[in-house]
Amino acid sequence: MGRVKARVADYETLVDDVRDLRAFAITCDLKSLTASAELMGESKATTSRRITRLETALGTALLRRSPRAIEPTDEGVIYRARVAEILELLGDANAAAQGTRAIPSGLLRISAPPGFSEALAPVLARFCAAFPQVAVSVHVGTRFVDLDAEQFDVAFRATAKLVDSTLVAHRLEAVELERILVAAPSYLKAHPAPRGLEDLASHRFLGHPECEAISSVEFTQKGQDVPVAVSLSHAMSSADIVMVRDVALEGVGLSILPRALVQRYLDDGRLVHLLPGVVGPVSNLYMLRRGGRFVPPKVRAFVDLVKTGLVLVPPKTGRRGHRASRVNAT
Repeated sequence: MGRVKARVADYETLVDDVRDLRAFAITCDLKSLTASAELMGESKATTSRRITRLETALGTALLRRSPRAIEPTDEGVIYRARVAEILELLGDANAAAQGTRAIPSGLLRISAPPGFSEALAPVLARFCAAFPQVAVSVHVGTRFVDLDAEQFDVAFRATAKLVDSTLVAHRLEAVELERILVAAPSYLKAHPAPRGLEDLASHRFLGHPECEAISSVEFTQKGQDVPVAVSLSHAMSSADIVMVRDVALEGVGLSILPRALVQRYLDDGRLVHLLPGVVGPVSNLYMLRRGGRFVPPKVRAFVDLVKTGLVLVPPKTGRRGHRASRVNAT
């Protein structure tokens, strides 16, 4: 009986050196040959030759080079997305074959909402110190990014409810995202503090971009489930919630802000908590990652650190545990 001939086509690749793939992927992510070469531990010329060799083998340009920046071409964006998991799987397979766990490495891309930096910064500092082979890129914005299409590894989202998808979500400190009414003492000197929701109509408010000149906001009395809609007159709105807080500190008006964002200003007296028995719309904070059986070591390490190390409220108020679940979310 003759030997069965291997179907070579199943294993063929145009790439002879996996380091060429790594050089391209890192350069694509960092948009810098110098930074890529440093991470690869080789000269800039060597890294450049690797990418050129890969482009020649594929017969297409993957990167668009200019004196100011390096950007992926349309083909480069697609190729980068498809080789990402291959490189991570290979690293994990090599580590498993050696009886060890793969060392987190590569670029970790994170999306976070405005106003979350103060809570996230200490976690990022610990992560960078613990995993020096990972380069972290944080995108801050109000837009809900598409993790798959835009190649983000982790996204934080503050929302009342997630919509359908196949992402894996961890709900973090949900109750601590309650929004409370605050104002600076300087504002309250000129405007008597409200004693009830009915007094809010006479005050100036600082809000968020979806707010119109006069907007209806639902408040809830603690211990009651029925929200009360109140019409508010807005003096300013911004997508940057930190800016809204800072303008409130200047005494421009009242604002409804997450307790975690203003607690230290309440503690030192620069802001005053108004109507303590009333809360604004409550959001849950979620940490999302892509689904699938394989979780890249860098993602696994970051998720584990966030679940154990993220603090959104001062220690004196206590912390609630997280819960993780697979949900349908975009």
